[in-house]
Amino acid sequence: MGDAGRARPVTSGSGKADLMLAWTPDGRIVYISNEGGNLDIWITGADGGNPKQLTSNARVNQGPTVSPDGRSIVFQSDRTGAPHLWRMNIDGSDQRQLANGRSGEQNPQFSPDGRWLVYRTALGKPTVWKITADGGEPVQLTDKFSRSPTVSPDSKLVAYFYSDENTSYRIAVAPLEGGEPLKTFAVPATLSTQLRWTPDGRALAYVDTKNGVSNIFAQPLDGGKPGQLTDFKADRIFSFGYSRDGKQLALSRGTQTSDVFLISNFK
Repeated sequence: MGDAGRARPVTSGSGKADLMLAWTPDGRIVYISNEGGNLDIWITGADGGNPKQLTSNARVNQGPTVSPDGRSIVFQSDRTGAPHLWRMNIDGSDQRQLANGRSGEQNPQFSPDGRWLVYRTALGKPTVWKITADGGEPVQLTDKFSRSPTVSPDSKLVAYFYSDENTSYRIAVAPLEGGEPLKTFAVPATLSTQLRWTPDGRALAYVDTKNGVSNIFAQPLDGGKPGQLTDFKADRIFSFGYSRDGKQLALSRGTQTSDVFLISNFK
């Protein structure tokens, strides 16, 4: 189990907000930071070395996801006046708008096979969509209030939080090709906005925050009781992400501000 004693800092600074994590195949961490004054996307080594700012404009750039081949990053930016999906090379070059459908495209996630991107729209009722990784025609996957889509390690399933608007959130697991949920699970009303598959594909991890303290739990797909993966006694978790080999867990933790921390040999 991960705890504060095993979590070592990757970024540090007074008054910064380092959030929204993604890993590259070669073990670097992509994250967003307001160190430069605006929310921009940065990349650094897992040891915190050689941090580099990848975006720099007066708008918000966030929600990075790294392609499975490690060559590109897809993210959301409102530089045109509304949130849309953008793509850039891993070094920050060749930034271009990827999707030009409904405005409000947010929280993109690559499928592990690199073929698809899933995301949510925030225009009107939030719903989950997918497009091909090169920016094809958007396909709607949900019609209920839903968010935080994430694709299974075998790229066959998509999981997301959903609600009937007047009910509490649940986790749904559905075919990525489309269709009704195959399974649903209850989750605490105190959960945060992020959902991730565990590296073995057997559970779905989420953040639960009680009395200002966050920890990560995992809901087994077989319907068993959620297991607690971290045992922090203070601070909130704003974002987390597993390394590609599943052995390390990066977290954005703090109170009003946050830094990136790393737990190695995570099980």
